[in-house]
Amino acid sequence: MMQTIRQAFLLLIVAIFTGCITPAFSQSLPASQLTFTPGTHVIPFHWQGDSVHAQWEPHAAMLIPVKLKGCPRQLYMQFDLGAPASIVYQNKLNAIREKYPQAGADSLQTIFHFTAGNTPVSAHSIPFMQFDSSSINWNTTAKVIIGTIGADFIDGHVAVIDYPKRRITIAEAVPKKTVRQIRMETFVYMGRRILLPSTILGQQKLLFFDTGSSMYSLLTDKATCEQLAIPGTPVLQSKSWSWNKWLMANTMATSDSIEIASLKIPIRNATYMEGTDPAQAAQMRRMGIGGMTGNKLFLPYKLVLDTKNKMFGLIR
Repeated sequence: MMQTIRQAFLLLIVAIFTGCITPAFSQSLPASQLTFTPGTHVIPFHWQGDSVHAQWEPHAAMLIPVKLKGCPRQLYMQFDLGAPASIVYQNKLNAIREKYPQAGADSLQTIFHFTAGNTPVSAHSIPFMQFDSSSINWNTTAKVIIGTIGADFIDGHVAVIDYPKRRITIAEAVPKKTVRQIRMETFVYMGRRILLPSTILGQQKLLFFDTGSSMYSLLTDKATCEQLAIPGTPVLQSKSWSWNKWLMANTMATSDSIEIASLKIPIRNATYMEGTDPAQAAQMRRMGIGGMTGNKLFLPYKLVLDTKNKMFGLIR
């Protein structure tokens, strides 16, 4: 399943640096089909590890523990704000319903039900996507990932991602205690895509934020990477097949920082991709989009995203 997560992430990389993602900003999406009771919901998450650059990366994916109505097995969904809508993997659901026929459905088979942490969620419409042909081995204790919880889960709400405590709080407003600790700033929220304003090498840029990405602190263009890199630092390379072409990730160590929400955060490593279209990448730069970041940059922080008011902030 981690291979599937990595492939999905690489598709997003290509989308960013070929301009394929830009139409999504102007599209009007239907209202979120995920419903849960009003109020404050605290949902734990777990880290899934994977191998990156031949080294173990313990924070490769954020997994939310979920339960399906009618199925006693502990299941998981990836928390991926790079996805504008949640999805369920058809092959996993087929395997579950073969053993538990009513799993996840109401009596009319019209609404899909799951529990995220201890929060009951109803999906009046949710896409079922056939990712692969894998089934479920019910005789092992391995984590079974059955889908993705996307940005529709936090749309119109406040999401507080507490990385150190590994929990996500969904609320109707920024908690009062948090308001006293944080300075909120505006961010771009269009088509359920999150673009955080930042300053890199003294220049103001927008960074696409994706909780489905943990492999790279900062994914940007080659010129920016080379300016950020420590002189003489080795380049770590990893090759991946995506969209019928090979992409090469080039990662360089840096001692520089990025400024986000009035805080300077060490980048440590910057990455650029070979195999993308330079002209399209230049177009993204002209739009002020400087690249992409994910969980790794914010691991010591609490990130607050108010999608209703398009405000965000960080607590160290």
